[in-house]
Amino acid sequence: MPGGSHGPADIESSPWSEAIVPLTRRTPPRKHFGETLRASKYSHRLTRDEYALVNKRSSTGPPREYCTDAEWETDAWAFEDEDHARLTDEYCAMHREAALENFDLNMAFFRQLSGKDFLEAMAGVLAKHKNLRPLTDLAAFDGVEGIYVMVLNRYKQAYIGQARDIRARIKRHWSGTKQFDRLIFGTKGSSVLSIDSFRALDTTRIFAAKTTRGLDLEERMVKAFPPEFLLNRVPGGDRMMGALFLPWEIKRRQLLPVDSEADPSELTST
Repeated sequence: MPGGSHGPADIESSPWSEAIVPLTRRTPPRKHFGETLRASKYSHRLTRDEYALVNKRSSTGPPREYCTDAEWETDAWAFEDEDHARLTDEYCAMHREAALENFDLNMAFFRQLSGKDFLEAMAGVLAKHKNLRPLTDLAAFDGVEGIYVMVLNRYKQAYIGQARDIRARIKRHWSGTKQFDRLIFGTKGSSVLSIDSFRALDTTRIFAAKTTRGLDLEERMVKAFPPEFLLNRVPGGDRMMGALFLPWEIKRRQLLPVDSEADPSELTST
């Protein structure tokens, strides 16, 4: 939790599994990195029950003018309307099943990771980028442009990002759920779980640095960080501004098959 000393040694002393106290409407608000977390309809930690909640609004389809008539008709089965704005019940059921299978595969992947190796990877990036400092209060980076690293100890994962306003960007990561039709990026057997699917209390450490070279630094850090410990789905850098990614740029994982549902509360270090 935020507070106290926050260097690499502090990361190493942090427990992998914390006591989870669910927030209810009667739970008093609590502070997390200086931000007030109040009870809401969603938990403040990632749970399978709240994952892949159906939203029929389409957010991934290309504009009509970019498609041929044949391409438009081929995808028509997935939409209720001629404008391809709302997804059908059939598509939503298929996509939810695939998304939950991908969720379970990712949880199994996290469980088999080495906690020791993750700590070494984090210590390495902090040693190489000494301008990254522990952040205990997001207000200190309100309106600040730069680079940030979110650490999710329980999952042995990190996320590297850049923003013109670091506080606002991190709060957006925490504030909602990933759009339903964007949960799978690639295939259900290889898609990396999105950082936006995790919740505020899943973030256990944050490191940040003020810089106007965030795009370049983000790209270099993403390339250098061991991919098995990183939630970034695509490389950073200037090309991200166009939101266009070549197929080989999408990060994929060799996810292991699982025989039963994965529960994040069962995650332990290895």
